[in-house]
Amino acid sequence: MYCRVVNVKALSELQMKMITAYMETSMLPRNLGAGQTSGEVFSISKTEVFVVSRFNDKATADKIMSLMKEELKEIGQGSKMTVLEGPLLIEG
Repeated sequence: MYCRVVNVKALSELQMKMITAYMETSMLPRNLGAGQTSGEVFSISKTEVFVVSRFNDKATADKIMSLMKEELKEIGQGSKMTVLEGPLLIEG
């Protein structure tokens, strides 16, 4: 199991609504179809979310990331993104 957590801070509430709508209607369905095992979006505030994505392995996570490369550049231009990732260490 491999997990990637992405924190996204938008400049405005409207921009965050656009980003989350894109995640819900385009990004997550495509990524799940391409091998991502799960994806959840959690709200921190009206302008900040974090996304938890799970994969079977790092190779699949990297494949999915390559599918989103251009989209992430576009999202990153108007917001701040931080990525944490790694393999499962302990499962409870």
